[in-house]
Amino acid sequence: MNSKDLHAFYTEREERFSLSLKDITSKINVVSNIRLTTAVLFLGCIYLALTKSTSFFYLLPVLLIAFVWMIFKHAQLFKQKVHLENLVAINARELKLLENQYEKIYSGAEFNDPTHPYAHDLDLFGEGSFFQAVNRCNTIQGKHKFAHGLKTPLQHKQAIIARQAAIKELSHRVDFRQHVAAAGNETEEERGDYDELLAWLKQQPFVYSKKGFKFLLVIIPAITTVAVAGAFFNPWVKTLAILLAIFQWGFLGIYIKRVNAFHESIGRKRGILEKYAHVLHFLQREKFESPVLTGLTNNAQQADQKLKHLANLVGSFNARSNALTSIFVNSILMYDLQYVYRLERWRSENENNLRRWLEAVSDIEVLNTWATYAFNHQQFVYADISENLALSAHELGHPLIEPTSCVTNNVQLGEGESILIITGANMAGKSTFLRTVGINIVIALNGAPVFATKFNCPLILLQTGMRTADSLKDHQSYFYAELNRLKSIVDQLRSKLPLLILLDEILKGTNSTDKQAGSIALVKQLIPHHCLAMIATHDLALGELEIEFPDHVKNFHFEPNIENDQLSFDYKLKRGIAEKMNATFLMKKMGIIPN
Repeated sequence: MNSKDLHAFYTEREERFSLSLKDITSKINVVSNIRLTTAVLFLGCIYLALTKSTSFFYLLPVLLIAFVWMIFKHAQLFKQKVHLENLVAINARELKLLENQYEKIYSGAEFNDPTHPYAHDLDLFGEGSFFQAVNRCNTIQGKHKFAHGLKTPLQHKQAIIARQAAIKELSHRVDFRQHVAAAGNETEEERGDYDELLAWLKQQPFVYSKKGFKFLLVIIPAITTVAVAGAFFNPWVKTLAILLAIFQWGFLGIYIKRVNAFHESIGRKRGILEKYAHVLHFLQREKFESPVLTGLTNNAQQADQKLKHLANLVGSFNARSNALTSIFVNSILMYDLQYVYRLERWRSENENNLRRWLEAVSDIEVLNTWATYAFNHQQFVYADISENLALSAHELGHPLIEPTSCVTNNVQLGEGESILIITGANMAGKSTFLRTVGINIVIALNGAPVFATKFNCPLILLQTGMRTADSLKDHQSYFYAELNRLKSIVDQLRSKLPLLILLDEILKGTNSTDKQAGSIALVKQLIPHHCLAMIATHDLALGELEIEFPDHVKNFHFEPNIENDQLSFDYKLKRGIAEKMNATFLMKKMGIIPN
């Protein structure tokens, strides 16, 4: 499916959901009008029963039932409306991203880390980044898990193959993916909600754990309710009701600080719990074949009902925030302690499952993200994962460049030569090529398809050196920062773990003679180690290393075409050392130096 077909696909879905949204909105208006009419009729019947005939009292229960049903129906329709609004927004967002419009789309800049082995160099996070283009997670935990996967890809072949199977299967379930995404978009999360829920699980019970509390919470409210009813007929019973109410408040006073702290820890979580429950509702009813997805659906069984029940308990507990309600129900029903007891009982019964359910939500969001990426790039291929230290790719391109305009290249590294020296002029494509290799490695090790017609990828760690920056905060110069990056690479080489190294113009912070000597020494340092390397440079002297180490080093280049005083680039990787440079040509062309 090409870009034009995808545009038509998402446009059709957006229009279809918009029509459904319009229909639901009309139904909500009808129900609202009927509810208002029912309320007016109810008040009218009371007036007529008091002024005309008591027979109108018999209509009141019917009207009350109708009014309550209309409230319930309105709430149902409103939830459907919110879900449809999210579905419309999801497809509008896909259309926006197809046109490379990233405005107001979360960039994941918080995950960027210049000290990470490759994230900053490969533009994984921030404006115009891979994360911004690909992420479809809506929960905070889902976004964190997706970012973590980009920074630390899988390193086990079977795990990657299992992830590939899950992404392949899920990529064809467009309705499921979008319903999950719409559910995940229902409530805006606060930072810390997830951790606070897990912290709530660890709290020690102070009501449910006490013997006799269950009996007390039934008997005292029951006696008080009877006493309140009897107070209308006997003044002595009225005194008893008052004493019982005072007793309940006194008893609550013993625990009020702990009750308030308990409410603070769970009271604001109703919305996020309902959101998680809705996501799990779609997950637990779906049937899958891949082991990864069936494992998630098994984890989600009955989770939606359990979390919905917890959300309802939290919602009822929140009624204590209304002062008038709190005074009334705590005087008769020991309301606060009733709901602490019920919430602690829920926690006792489900604490071992809640973390697993929350993990299932973020896991399915990450898989949805990769599956949407796979669906939107159906011409991409899944990598063959090899345990040999060798990388090969045919027609490899950068996933953020439109396939119709992207120039692709072939790569072969590790079957013989382990180091590629890539020379070439400015703007010829060296840096983009290195980033293309790097980002596709990250994608492949996450189990997702890559921009290539064939891709064989080893289980390998990645280290880059392209955008080293100085740091005033750390009192670190550019050159020293670059040396630190190179040291981290050498340290990792000594650990004997397989490593792919991508370096762009190393030792830029020193003079040309020192730079050349240091660069040659570094390449020689790489040769005996268990690694693959691509080194882009303007320094043609590095090309002579192929003569000295023909079994390890090979030269490739990018270079411009200059014809009829015009500069152009074909961005194709070619064998050998570059012969054409363009700096002087461009300076003359721009009038910086004379012709």
